[in-house]
Parts: sequence; C-alpha cells; structure tokens
Amino acid sequence: MQKLVITLLAILIGLNLSAQDRVKVMVYNLLNYGNVTSYCTQSNNNMSAKNDYNAIIADYIKPDILGVVEMGAADFAHQRFLDSSLNVNGVSHYAKSQKMNTAGSDIISLLYYNEEKFGLAGVVSLQNQVRDIVLFRLYYKSPNLAIMADTAFVNCIVAHLKSSSSSANQTVRNQQVTSAMNYLSQHFPTDNYLFMGDFNIYKSSEAAYQTMTNYSNSAYQFYDPINTPGNWNNNSSFAAVHTQSTHSNSNGCAAGGGLDDRFDFIMISDAIKTGSKHISYVSNSYVAIGNDGNHFNKSINYGTNNSVPANVLDALYHNSDHLPLILELDLDNTIAGISDIEKANNIRVRFENPINDKLKLQINSLVSQDINIQIYDLQGRSIYSQQQYISGSTNVNIDLSTVAKGLYIIQVIGENNERVYSAKLIKK
Repeated sequence: MQKLVITLLAILIGLNLSAQDRVKVMVYNLLNYGNVTSYCTQSNNNMSAKNDYNAIIADYIKPDILGVVEMGAADFAHQRFLDSSLNVNGVSHYAKSQKMNTAGSDIISLLYYNEEKFGLAGVVSLQNQVRDIVLFRLYYKSPNLAIMADTAFVNCIVAHLKSSSSSANQTVRNQQVTSAMNYLSQHFPTDNYLFMGDFNIYKSSEAAYQTMTNYSNSAYQFYDPINTPGNWNNNSSFAAVHTQSTHSNSNGCAAGGGLDDRFDFIMISDAIKTGSKHISYVSNSYVAIGNDGNHFNKSINYGTNNSVPANVLDALYHNSDHLPLILELDLDNTIAGISDIEKANNIRVRFENPINDKLKLQINSLVSQDINIQIYDLQGRSIYSQQQYISGSTNVNIDLSTVAKGLYIIQVIGENNERVYSAKLIKK
C-alpha cells in the first residue's frame, strides 16, 4: 500500500501541468459563396475567383476556428471551400462540420476548424426562423487528453440574422435571437460560448442586441469584447469598428456605400470573459481585418490602406462586401489535470477520450471501496450504471456500442454516496 501511495502522489504531482495554447477565431460573411442568384452571378461573384481570394485571406489570418455565413446550402460548396480555400498550399489540418439547415434556406451558416486542435462534439439548431442559428460544439484536444480524460469546450453559435433596418425586420431579428437564447439556456449548461456572425444590427439599442447582452437569465448573457455600444450606422465615430461595405459602388452583387455599418460580431460569454472555465479572451485581439479606421464611407482599397498586405486587401475587396472579424483565445492546458475532488478522495480515474464503442477505465484508489459508475446525457438522463469493487489499480471495460454519438457526463460515486469523480465523455 505504501508503494501505491508513493506512486499515486508522483502521478498527481507530475500531472499538475500548466501551459497555454492560443487559438484564433474568425467569422466571415462569404457573400453567396456557391449560391448563384439573379444579382450574384458567376460573372460578378465567380466561385473560382472567390476560392483564390479566400485562400489568400485564410493563409494570412490562419484561423483555428472559422465561422462562415452566406455559404450556399449545397454540399458541394462546403467541400469545395474546404478543398480549394483552406486545405491548399501544403495545409491539410482543416475539417468542416456537418450542415444544419432546418429552415431550408439557400444560404447557411457553417463552421470549419483546425482538427489538430479541436474535435466536433455536436451540431444543434437553436432556432430556424428565416435561417438556422446553429450551435457548433467543439472540444479542445488538450495535449493531455489521451492520457487523462477531461477537456474544455468552445461552443460556437453562428448566426445570420434577418437584414434591413425596417421595424418589422428588427422585430424578426429579436425573435430569432430570443428563440435561440431560450433554447440555449433550457438545454445547455453555462459554458464557453461565442455568438458570432452577421447580425445586421444597426445600433446597440436594438432589441436583438439587448436580448443578447441583457438576457433574463444573466448566466447566459453575452458581452462585446471591445465594449463599443452606440449607433453604428453611418456614424464616423465608429469608423474603426465598421465591417460593411468594402465597396463604395455596388457591382450588382456586393453592396456599395463604403464602410459604414458594424453588422458583424463575435460576442463572448461570461465564462470566456472571466476565464472561469479554462478559456479566456485575449485582450485587444478583436480586429476587423482590413479596416484601418480611415475609410469611412469609402472602399477599403481607396488611397492608402496599410492595415494588411496589398494582396490581402485586394482579396478582401473582391471577395465579399463584409470584412472578416477575428479574436484570440487562451486555452489553459491544466484543463485535464487531476481534479481537487479526486485528490480529496484519494482516487484517480483515467480513460482515452474521445471513445468509439468501448470505454476503458483505469481506476486507482488508495482505499478499497465499492463505487458506482454512472453515465448521463446532457439532459440528465441515466444511460448507464454499474456497481464496482475497486482495490489498488482496477480496469473496468464498458460496452457503449448501442449509445449514440455525442457528449455525455461520467461520474463515480463513492461508498458514502459522494461524487468522487466527474468528467465529460465524448463518443465519436
């Protein structure tokens, strides 16, 4: 027993790691990518040309998470963007989520991500009025994930809200946001959330923005990382944060008027704002790429604009009438360390995560005891329960072949009916 105690103490010390990984998040309105309309045609919005422009932009920004809106609904467009704009010039680490289009829209929201850093845990539609507002749940592939078990999630809500400034469409935008927020708060725990996309909001007093930032359940409220409220529309005071339009004159597809609206946003949850769940916003990392603050009501390539290299500026101008937004996050690698609750109960539980059909637990305990292994879905429903006697090092194999893919919670309950271990479990 003494040898086991010494071994476990060494493991506890050795696994108390501290490091960080910085990742870049980007959101971009692709302007009818892969969606030919009466006004956006192969002549003024050519897909092959857009692939080249997007490749230049992606190579410059190098996002780890990329949320896009105005992506054509057809599957071929999603794959072509991946193959021709992201995984090019020696890059091969990008993956795409599955689509969610219960609204049946011609244009949708989608997520691409660096699969060396993230895995996809699930895709859920939060509402489908006009267009789906989609929650993409990514889990972080912590360097310690394979030998430990737990990790953190980056939950990306990507939205393209109803456009135009009319009071009727402002009402629709608020209905969309309210439905999405209600579904989120009723079905998902508080966590690291990003709410991003083309919101088509003209000022911070608009109801949809107020619903996001002052939601009735304060635990689910969102925050503007740059804290810049106001009447953004056609207001030179906000020239540095405008994201639409890159053109002073319309080409029939891209809107004209020059930079004069802040339609695009990446909002953060309280957990990301405070870093309470191992992921935090990097101060001053929120940037509208291509906006130098000096092109109010002008094309972004008018005169001098040295905010990005010339080829990137040219790509931004021709590719879309919106500018991409970025921010950076710090992810704490101590996510997967030994938890306080394990230390207090002299127990260590580890398994490879994610799993396929077999869950292989390795349980080390300083005391012999009867435990109960429980697995729940996110609605709190029990999907598995097993009594197990453990002494020293014990291996437990659980068959989950009949369980659907997704995210679950595994808990170990000790002899005194106290929880001695809890972690997220991902079945892929």
